[in-house]
Amino acid sequence: MPLLMIEPDRAALPTESDLVVPGGEVRAIKLGCGQLLAVTDLEGGQPAGLFAVSDADPEIFLSPHHTRVFSNSFALRLGMRLVTNKRRPVMVLGVSAPHLVHDLLMPLTEGEPAGADALKGRVAAVLHEAGARVAKVADPVNLFLSIAIRRDGSLTPAGVSSRPGDILVFRAVMDLTLAIAAPRPDPRLWQRPAPGPLRVQVRNDLDSIVGLPHRE
Repeated sequence: MPLLMIEPDRAALPTESDLVVPGGEVRAIKLGCGQLLAVTDLEGGQPAGLFAVSDADPEIFLSPHHTRVFSNSFALRLGMRLVTNKRRPVMVLGVSAPHLVHDLLMPLTEGEPAGADALKGRVAAVLHEAGARVAKVADPVNLFLSIAIRRDGSLTPAGVSSRPGDILVFRAVMDLTLAIAAPRPDPRLWQRPAPGPLRVQVRNDLDSIVGLPHRE
């Protein structure tokens, strides 16, 4: 498992935490270098918008654009590193089921009358409330969202790849403040009767993560 390649000193890790992001809302959480971040789609069919800002420098933030260039990939895959706008690693994806797809292309939005600006406004607000100094709210990494690329280069939304209980786990390599959004459905990208909840866990070892296959 890729995230096991990094073995931090557990005695020095911050306190563990967890939260549930209600459907249609955004929540912030702290993630320390060496800690694990687990994100679970509780009901299935709900994408998660992942935003992150460095605690050390508000000018450094998670960037899907730089991640695409750094990794030479339009989609986040198992073992890949997410990087900042300075191409510094932020975290590595260590657990993701084979059927899951995660997008690095789309500026995740919500259906009208919200949209990208309203969603980013809510993200900025929760980051500020969590004490993060936010210089810019970049586009998110779109967990669970599937976007197909045609031969002519056009993008085709392919829905949400997650089923109820599907879980991802990352290992952080930087101290971060995260914002995780459970956006309202956008008919241009995915359909759902109503937005669903996401479970977020910050843990110091794999065995304490609830929902991992064969580890409960």
